[in-house]
Parts: sequence; C-alpha cells; structure tokens
Amino acid sequence: MRTARFKVMGALDGAGGARAGTVVIDRDSGLVHVRPLRRRRVYTMPLSMVADMICKRIILNEAYEKRAARAKKKGKRRG
Repeated sequence: MRTARFKVMGALDGAGGARAGTVVIDRDSGLVHVRPLRRRRVYTMPLSMVADMICKRIILNEAYEKRAARAKKKGKRRG
C-alpha cells in the first residue's frame, strides 16, 4: 500500500475553529482519508471527488472575482 501522510490544520469536523488532523492519500485505492486529532472518526472519499471539488471551488471563485471586478468598474464610471 503506497500512502502519503500529511499533518494539517483546518475545520476538519465542523466543530468550529481550526483543528489539527492527519490526511492520508492512498495511491493504490485512490482514496483520501482525513482524521481529526484525538477523534476516532475517519472521513474517506475518492481522490477524483476531491479533485472535482477543488476545481469547482476555484472556477466559482474566479467567476465571482470577475463579476465583482466588472461591478466595480461600472460603479466607477457613474461616479
């Protein structure tokens, strides 16, 4: 089993605020496992789904920034 382990900080279990945890990427099975520190629960999802989520979030963020820039530009012409 080829795995990569990373220590991370983030809102891992939705309990509010940043929390330490471990991310394990299993390259053989194509799964990502996230385990918040001092918790038994392990959250697992396919690596392809993680990649889709990242791409969608970046695309939406870029579209929002573009829309905000256009709105700001329109506002400057009026005033």
